[in-house]
Amino acid sequence: MDTHGKLRIAIIGGSTGGASAAAQIRRFSEHAEIILFEKTAHVSTAYCGLAYGLGGVVADVDQLIPLQPEQLGRRFNVDVRTRQQIIAIDAQRKSLSVFDLQRGHHYTEHYDKLLLSTGAAVALPNIEGCELPGVFSLRTVDDLQQILAWKTAHKPRRAIVVGGGFIGLELVENLRHRGMAVSLVQDSAQLMSHVDTEMASLLSAELYAHNVEQHFNTRLIKIDKGPQGLRLFLDNQQQLETDMVLLATGTQPQTQLAECIGVGIGDQGGIVVDKRMATNIKDVYAIGDAVQLPSRIHGQATLVQLAAPLSQQARVAASNIVGRPLQYPGVLGTFVCKVFSLTVAAVGLTEKALKKQGMAYKKVILPATNHVFFYPGVESITLKVLFDPGDGRLLGAQAVGGEGTDKRIDALAVAIAAGMSIFDLEFLELAYAPPYGAPRDAVNLAGSVGAGLLRESISGIYPDELDQWQDKGALLVDVRSADEFELGGIPGAMNIPADELRGRINELPRDKAIIVCCQIGSKSTSSQRMLIQQGFECLNLLGGYAIWRLFHPEEMRVEITSEAYEEPDFTPGEGVLDVRGLRCPGPMVKVKKYIKTREADIPFTILVDDVGFLHDFRSWCERFNHTIHDIHKETNHYLLVCSRGEKIDRANLKDSV
Repeated sequence: MDTHGKLRIAIIGGSTGGASAAAQIRRFSEHAEIILFEKTAHVSTAYCGLAYGLGGVVADVDQLIPLQPEQLGRRFNVDVRTRQQIIAIDAQRKSLSVFDLQRGHHYTEHYDKLLLSTGAAVALPNIEGCELPGVFSLRTVDDLQQILAWKTAHKPRRAIVVGGGFIGLELVENLRHRGMAVSLVQDSAQLMSHVDTEMASLLSAELYAHNVEQHFNTRLIKIDKGPQGLRLFLDNQQQLETDMVLLATGTQPQTQLAECIGVGIGDQGGIVVDKRMATNIKDVYAIGDAVQLPSRIHGQATLVQLAAPLSQQARVAASNIVGRPLQYPGVLGTFVCKVFSLTVAAVGLTEKALKKQGMAYKKVILPATNHVFFYPGVESITLKVLFDPGDGRLLGAQAVGGEGTDKRIDALAVAIAAGMSIFDLEFLELAYAPPYGAPRDAVNLAGSVGAGLLRESISGIYPDELDQWQDKGALLVDVRSADEFELGGIPGAMNIPADELRGRINELPRDKAIIVCCQIGSKSTSSQRMLIQQGFECLNLLGGYAIWRLFHPEEMRVEITSEAYEEPDFTPGEGVLDVRGLRCPGPMVKVKKYIKTREADIPFTILVDDVGFLHDFRSWCERFNHTIHDIHKETNHYLLVCSRGEKIDRANLKDSV
């Protein structure tokens, strides 16, 4: 359908959403008159790339502006007006009061249809000192250019980022990429509220591995000039010194113009629209970060400020504006973010959100890898899937790990959109070859465990439930080998290796619940089934010691002894031992075997991707007098330089430690 008339369409906001809508309208109608108003000098800005422009990853800032205003105008026959501020809207007369920021005068424009793409503004904290030189927020290309100019002039060496969400984490990484010392201040107990606490602990560990100091559960209350830069005052009485401050404290929807004409504002603070992206005011539509939309999972309103939904909303609004009916189905909130060598991605609802909504759920949390262990470059992925305890309908998923993490969440996003269940995941046929996955992918494994929980062929608890069971007198039995157990375990656990369990079954009380655990849950599954058949009340600690660590962030923190972006101070010898991709006890077994071949005090290098191994290895070295000379983070693994602390009796290697 084409309007075949001079339909006059005004769009307020020329960034990604407004520019995309203008292009879509032109594709639908060659005859419509389109006027695009933008307050800044730029249109169609790639805001998602601003932090990478700051870090120099995107070397040319102009690449973040894919279309100049005149290009957009020529290509799509749009009247693009930059540096124009909309002062007021008269919905009755269908007119806009505009202030030309370049020429300094007011004028009026009329419209037949109006699209609001006003976006969101930085929610700056209301504290003293935000206006000081060296204090910035990053929302526009103009902001980026100001920061880069200031950095060139002042050459800061230290930075503090306030806020640990998407933008905050991207800023931390990119400032470290510039070689700066970086600290992060977060007012809650975890990074990135879009994932659950135990998943966020992996991100925090990654930041520590790159020497990023982190301050949790504390709020910035004042910024002042310090003796050599800026001084930050926190509400926990701490004072931090720095050269520059980046405020990444979130955003708030820009709804002022909408409110002035009576457009409905919802309980999430966003503009209320229907499935056509139409507001309650005739011929007024809205899209983007200022809009709240129903979740595709529970139907309730939510604010999702992401680029992919925005692009879809622009298409729906454009179609309806020119008379082509099209409906937007709602949002899933699928996202992905790079945090140094890790990828964090999620879709749907978190466990926190489900609790807040009062929705019943079950969960699967499992350690996995991106592909089979024998193919080079294997990396860890931790996957969490949430589902309905009745019919198994998928409710949400989160993943943190290396290469391939986004692929798993994309598959689960499709599954959720299609209304699939945890049972469907078990037999989902996914592409496999050694460089890309495993015959039973992490998604399949999550389906198997989740389906087993619903069929009651698997009975278990997760680490966040362990304390309440132990408080009721349950006995925790670690069925890993003695060598594994001595490297680290859950406090209060009794160690009986799985191979010895049948012969030592009389050591277990029959009047208490038994909780069995191992490293990742495989040995404990077999042990649990044996004990149940022997008449014990027995539960499996799902995910094992590996997942327990996620609920105890102190177990994830690694002390880095040299900078991640510099060569280590200690020069390693020729020996290199690669234990990447191996699951515990694999790395330690390989290290013990290798160290027997080394002369005392001759350094060698270990490459490892499991942060948990670093804690175990440090304890083992202290016990047996071996020396760790250096630990630092490479692109996607840790590098350790160490040496044997004593001479080896080569005539009797089997007796060596």
